Amino acid sequence: MSDDTTAGEPKTRRTARILVFDDDGALLLMKQHWGRRVRPARWLTVGGGIDPGEDAETAAIRELFEETGLRAPALGAPVAYREIDLPPAEEYERRTASYFVLRTARFEIARDAWTETERDDIVDVRWFSPAELAASTDAFDPEDVRSIVAGLAPTDSV
Repeated sequence: MSDDTTAGEPKTRRTARILVFDDDGALLLMKQHWGRRVRPARWLTVGGGIDPGEDAETAAIRELFEETGLRAPALGAPVAYREIDLPPAEEYERRTASYFVLRTARFEIARDAWTETERDDIVDVRWFSPAELAASTDAFDPEDVRSIVAGLAPTDSV
């Protein structure tokens, strides 16, 4: 994972996220603990840190495979970008996130490539229909994935 921190700026983690939709428009999310478990677990999109030398799309494709077992040849341009301030007890003070869209048939995720940390941190995985996503009172990642999904154009896909 890389950070883009320079002297005097918040320690920042660069990430690539994938909005994985099935044929019915359901969104795949993973319920995870905060890194240091300072807050209750929350639902996140698939994705993670951008490694040194990677661009955001390359990192998104790698993270998609590592977290789900699904391979994608390309994702195209990001559909959203967020800068997120993180809770004080976290390792990083800020996270940047580039969001990509992948539309695919529904599949069962493979956990074979999960790290030990992911096996500990990921407490649930599920597909949220558009109605379930809109009605949910569960905690979502700080940037609120629902607002990102609501802002997508019907053509935002690969």
